[in-house]
Amino acid sequence: MGKEKSMKELPQGIAAIDAPFGGFPLLLYLIKGRETVLVDTGIAETPREKIFPYLEKHNMTPEDIDKIVITHAHHDHFGGNYDMYAANPNIEFIAHEMDYEWMEDHQRHFNEMYLSYTDQWTPDAAYEKGVLDAAGKDAPIVTVIKGPHEAIDLGDGLVLDIYHTGAHSPGEVIIHIEKLNCVITGDCIQLRGTMNENGVGTFPLFNNVERYIMALEKIRFLECEYVCTSHTGILDKAEAEDMIKESMEFVAAHQENILETLRSHPDGLSLHDLADILHDKYYSVYENAYQLHATTHAQCQFLKDQKKIRRVPRGGKLIWKL
Repeated sequence: MGKEKSMKELPQGIAAIDAPFGGFPLLLYLIKGRETVLVDTGIAETPREKIFPYLEKHNMTPEDIDKIVITHAHHDHFGGNYDMYAANPNIEFIAHEMDYEWMEDHQRHFNEMYLSYTDQWTPDAAYEKGVLDAAGKDAPIVTVIKGPHEAIDLGDGLVLDIYHTGAHSPGEVIIHIEKLNCVITGDCIQLRGTMNENGVGTFPLFNNVERYIMALEKIRFLECEYVCTSHTGILDKAEAEDMIKESMEFVAAHQENILETLRSHPDGLSLHDLADILHDKYYSVYENAYQLHATTHAQCQFLKDQKKIRRVPRGGKLIWKL
């Protein structure tokens, strides 16, 4: 489970906005060069409850924000887009080509993400309402990042190098700011998931194991002194390395738990049955929802590619089997 949030002091030119929601920690980042950039907007209420008060406290208004970069298309990162747009329609909203349509069409985001395993796990109406309410109203993305890398020059030597990682969501990005010896990672370091203040855990989410490991290795390669996460605080290099190692250990342990479960069920299991058994035996502190199913599916696909498990038909459906 996620560690207690670390809050290392940041260098001049970047600041963190503390924006928790629903009992979960969340940090947004404000970068100031000749232009000012906000990274992520939280949920629908975040601008009104967190961003606007922060700006006012620091003698700023939404008119002072030139660009907003969204790290990935999940509702706790783009949900405030509409209120930011309404406060300043001249803001340039920026996101990756593989995610931006989810940010512009929130019903599509819900349908394509949360309904992707409907024969295995189906969210109820209350779950859908919660996601769509947090996502807020639809708002346009102005600039779409294409490909693996794009640089944004803010002047005075302050350059945002945006790298596509695509593990936590298809268009997930991280932002490297060499001048500040800093990397903004969004949700790239999944660790052991996130626990809210009520003791409910959200399972680590990644849709592709190889891309997830590559993303963690990219953060490690950059060797930044300031590693700015969304849900586990601001880390120094040593703390980030510890969390990267723990994240990779979780991946390996989850794979072994899948293999052990399939050994105990030689006739094979559907994704739903596999996730239920894993939840009850190993992961009962987590919500048994989309994240557990999606990550378990990604792990099974990886293990299949490694020729450790197979996908075979049974009763008109495909199941997982050793």
